[in-house]
Amino acid sequence: MSLHDLNWLISHSEPKATKMIHYLRDQGINHEELLALMGSLPRHEFVESAFSHLAYSATALPIGRNQTISQPLTVARMTQWLLTYARLGRVLEIGTGSGYQTRILAHFFNKVHTVERQQWLYMRAKQRLLSMGVKNVEYLFADGQTGWPHKVEMDAVIITAMASKIPLALTSCLKQQGILIMPIDHPTPQIGCWRKEGERWKCLGAEPAFFVPLLEGLEHA
Repeated sequence: MSLHDLNWLISHSEPKATKMIHYLRDQGINHEELLALMGSLPRHEFVESAFSHLAYSATALPIGRNQTISQPLTVARMTQWLLTYARLGRVLEIGTGSGYQTRILAHFFNKVHTVERQQWLYMRAKQRLLSMGVKNVEYLFADGQTGWPHKVEMDAVIITAMASKIPLALTSCLKQQGILIMPIDHPTPQIGCWRKEGERWKCLGAEPAFFVPLLEGLEHA
């Protein structure tokens, strides 16, 4: 067997999660605790069963109700921004979805407040994370654009749906020097990271990205 054939055999026999971590490293994700966490999480349990064989691939996948789980690199990039710039106290997540990003946030933040507008996704994500023993998450079935219903100051806000403008309710709850992560479609679709500095926002990073749109209202199961 040639050295090329041996290397091919080794690379194709690696666990899918290990390959995913190698890919994330190659793309600049270097937070070791984050990489270890993503390598250990059963990502296949967060996607539709028909797509579980693709769970560790570099693509977004369906989770039901015309929603998707973001590709691993997008999740890793958003989380690494938070770990680099945010105080790890309270974080508000708009768009619980499958609960995958929520689970990662819960590992690093003292408290996660997560909002989902689709009742079916809300119930499934809550049940999934509770079964995993996650205890520092507060769940809410509501329109995320209205923010968290109680007056709680957040160290970070992460929005996992694309919008043209940032809802005021989601920025007014953010502490000074707090971090906002959100996809926007202007001038081109991208995910950005900003720090709140008085009445101004400082961009700390941006990457091309595509997300489902940020919608209003509730969808009952």
